[in-house]
Amino acid sequence: MQVKRWIAPAAVAVACGLSTVPAAQAAPGDTQAALGGGSGLVLGQGGHTAKCSLTTIGYDAAGRLVGFTAGHCAEAGTPVHGEQFPDAGVVGVVRAADAQLDYAVIEFDPATVTPLRSFDGTTIAGFAPTPPAWSVVCQNGRTSGHACGVVWTSSPVGLLEQACSSYGDSGAPVTIGDRLVGMISAPLISDTRNLRFSCTDANNPLHSPVIAVAFDTVRAAVDAGKGVGSGFQPV
Repeated sequence: MQVKRWIAPAAVAVACGLSTVPAAQAAPGDTQAALGGGSGLVLGQGGHTAKCSLTTIGYDAAGRLVGFTAGHCAEAGTPVHGEQFPDAGVVGVVRAADAQLDYAVIEFDPATVTPLRSFDGTTIAGFAPTPPAWSVVCQNGRTSGHACGVVWTSSPVGLLEQACSSYGDSGAPVTIGDRLVGMISAPLISDTRNLRFSCTDANNPLHSPVIAVAFDTVRAAVDAGKGVGSGFQPV
């Protein structure tokens, strides 16, 4: 079965009628982007852009302001914009993207980004391992907003959970309380031309479960590389 990622290029988002989460709307002329876990990101330039979600933001061991999103959203070197802050311009650059674990590391410009510990109902104050089956986790994506669901299965590498997600939620944080446990990667079952398996209504449980990558595993991989993002801690 082909796994299709939760990614929303601008043209697809318009065609599907997807809308952004209205939190943290920027005032006209606002050149400072306030970003936290769940904020919408636009990755790319011109007509070649994708809309994904910020997992978390904080500082690495070298004091750089960094964040994470799904690896399939952009390759290294891709410019990053805050979706709700177009007047801020380019606020960061993807420094690394890993296809196997599906994560990307973004280095943000501290002159144009205000990092947020809490955003749209989600607070990220630390990390925790993936929870066992039948736990309830919550997530916060730029398309679907805040939603919670049961964990069907988990391992140290990732988990499968039932919270409402759709395209553009790639990279969204998965949390228990204020602890980050994972980041959204892909639906278990992809939409087809005639059948939609992604979530259209938070009150409708009949949608595809979602695959999330364990954030502890992502951190370990980044730490091993000793590059941008190594030693990451949230704000």
